[in-house]
Amino acid sequence: METQHLLVVDPACGYELVGLPHPPQDLTCFAELVAVLGPGREVDPAGPPLREHGHVLHRVRGSVEGYPPSVPDELASLVSAALRQERDGPIPAARAPWCRQGWSAETTAWVDEILEQRGAHRTGPSTVMKSWGLSHVERIPTSQGMRYLKASSALFAHEPAITAWLAGVVPALVPEVLAIDEERACLLMNALPPAEPARTVEQERVATCTAMAQLQVAVAGLHEELRATGAPERGLASTGRELADMLRTGIIAGQLDGRRRRELEDGLDRALALLDELAACGLPDVLVHGDLYPANVVVAADGAVVFDWSDACVGQPVLDLAHLCAVRPRTARPDLDWDAPWVQAYLKPWREGCAESTLRRALELADVADLAFQAVTYQRIQASLEPDARQDTNLTGATLRALNFLVDNLPAR
Repeated sequence: METQHLLVVDPACGYELVGLPHPPQDLTCFAELVAVLGPGREVDPAGPPLREHGHVLHRVRGSVEGYPPSVPDELASLVSAALRQERDGPIPAARAPWCRQGWSAETTAWVDEILEQRGAHRTGPSTVMKSWGLSHVERIPTSQGMRYLKASSALFAHEPAITAWLAGVVPALVPEVLAIDEERACLLMNALPPAEPARTVEQERVATCTAMAQLQVAVAGLHEELRATGAPERGLASTGRELADMLRTGIIAGQLDGRRRRELEDGLDRALALLDELAACGLPDVLVHGDLYPANVVVAADGAVVFDWSDACVGQPVLDLAHLCAVRPRTARPDLDWDAPWVQAYLKPWREGCAESTLRRALELADVADLAFQAVTYQRIQASLEPDARQDTNLTGATLRALNFLVDNLPAR
């Protein structure tokens, strides 16, 4: 059982060390993480947690009053490492921009400039809702209502441009964008519409799949504009190549025993053959959300609004449908019954140009495409993070879980 601690580092001098007897389950929830400091305390993220001998040290940056506290012996090396890196460097090249000194002030100035251009101003301090190596989200109260700032890591730096482009093409289906800063990979948005209450899971799926079908129709033929946003190419061929390399050169390569490695190698050979079969179905590569599930969709009175386009890419369309309908945690294959209304809603754009038998087979293989895509995504995420952030076993576990479920639940050929 790990013990959790919070270190507040003052750039001028001093620090504060606080125990976290009840840390949030999701440690990316920054507001919950720093709640122990009390209301009104302004602190910024300072880097990923440091781990050693069952202790986890979270670090933030902010003003500290009084003398530094004594540090327990079991935390001395962690605190020393955090202070040394903060004050003397070097800062890892992969450190998230929002964890660097000066980023908060610069970004605040940019947001205030955008608000002023729109005749608005802040009515209170920002609240950091989420912050980790991949993204940073702030809630900003203004004279015109709540606004949200999202910054993305280098791996997902295309998100602001894609979201802004989609807002111009299908404004009813994505968040309303106020401004983007492509250099900082920042996105300033209006609040999402309120969710309509008392919706069933089935109704939400139909609304989401209807929105995605409308989106696919709207962006059809706009491939050059889509690629100009920086959307990466992640078709089945490239996914297959990265999947094949994972057991040879990937981060998880050294974490498997001989027997399980052989089982995964055999299973991946079969999975790659199924990806080739899916490619032969002839569905074109299109805009894919990449992480389409209920937490990234608001089903409002006027329909579904899809957000968090960080994983967006050009890829195989059916993988989004499989991801939306997947059981979490993955304990069974997703509910992709041909006659389900959400399946029919999602496949509507493809019905005219594709035989029903081909679409049915693509549907059977959709989960293979999704799990392969997710495994590669988690591998990419791990590789993009700085070394201290890679110690998070949740990421390694997610990669292995996706691989294991892919191999152990392959459909018949």
